[in-house]
Amino acid sequence: MSTSYPSTSGTASHVVHEGLSDEPLIKLVDQTIKNAILQEASDIHIEPFDHSCRIRYRRDGILHEVTQIPSHLAVRFITRLKVIAKLDITERRLPQDGRFQLYDVDIRMNTCPTLFGEKVVLRLLNANKIALDISTLGFSDEQKKLFIENITRPQGMIIITGPTGSGKTVTLYSALNYLNSIEKNISTVEDPIEIQLEGINQININSKIGLKFSTVLRTLLRQDPDIIMLGEIRDEETARIAIQAAQTGHLVLATLHTNSAIEAITRLRSIGISSHDIITSVSLIISQRLLRKLCHHCKLLENPHHGCTQCLNGYQGRIGIYEFFPMTEYLTELVLMNNITAFRHFMKDNGFSTLYESGMKLVRQGITSIDELKRVVI
Repeated sequence: MSTSYPSTSGTASHVVHEGLSDEPLIKLVDQTIKNAILQEASDIHIEPFDHSCRIRYRRDGILHEVTQIPSHLAVRFITRLKVIAKLDITERRLPQDGRFQLYDVDIRMNTCPTLFGEKVVLRLLNANKIALDISTLGFSDEQKKLFIENITRPQGMIIITGPTGSGKTVTLYSALNYLNSIEKNISTVEDPIEIQLEGINQININSKIGLKFSTVLRTLLRQDPDIIMLGEIRDEETARIAIQAAQTGHLVLATLHTNSAIEAITRLRSIGISSHDIITSVSLIISQRLLRKLCHHCKLLENPHHGCTQCLNGYQGRIGIYEFFPMTEYLTELVLMNNITAFRHFMKDNGFSTLYESGMKLVRQGITSIDELKRVVI
């Protein structure tokens, strides 16, 4: 019986015919992943519903449907993935996590029981497609200079903020790649390790056995470190150890899930960090987002959002926008006193752009659109 596989264009939806034997099913799973890699998708969503199973790719931060398969076939499709990831194929009631490699791409797999079966999300980590170069992040000349000045200091803390999927990890990895040398002892604490960096000691936390961020941090401080990268500050204990490390001669790079640079200070205070510790340890806070770039093949057309065979709805690739907050004592005091108006005036008078202003520069350059900027920056 004939089979319809997902199109590599990603612009049309296809329905797979029923009755596949094992060989065509294996090819279908393989082709679904291969197409996602070719389209530079970051995630694949396999979602079972009552009468069909939807498969979607996330490209440049946006989900779009690429195919549907019958519900009964979805069980076999997902079972095939679980076999590859070495998961328990008999367990369908509890979430599972696994990992495998295909076409030189690391793939993380997570299953979650839903009303009509297991939903599966595959995260594609194609390290070969990620350029860990500070020059490609989208910094302005002034931002790049300030970033390098701070990451090359012998001590202090640099915090990157933003929601999930805003590119924080790539910014951190790019900094580590720039700093990586035989003279430096660099270690990371991550959950999970997304990109393997040669010459850097990377530790994956495992809460099931008590290997927490704070536990690993304490150990690293006894490992004669120069630079520590902390995947995320989640609690007071982790924050205190990281701040103590920054105060005692180490460079600490970390992320926080906040919407702006200013909110990072509020977040640290809310989990119990004193104003004095913030002032004496944190040297730079950066808030960032990723904007989709207008497709250079079709953006000159009358309808730039129509799209072409090279893009998705008129966009192709993404670029970062940033808000830099250098932690001078004066600026920190303004924020701690909740004098946000004075803070904003000082930042504007001294040439520090907000996220929206950084995005508007790209709009004026024709790199992205005002609609995309408004979608990402509220």
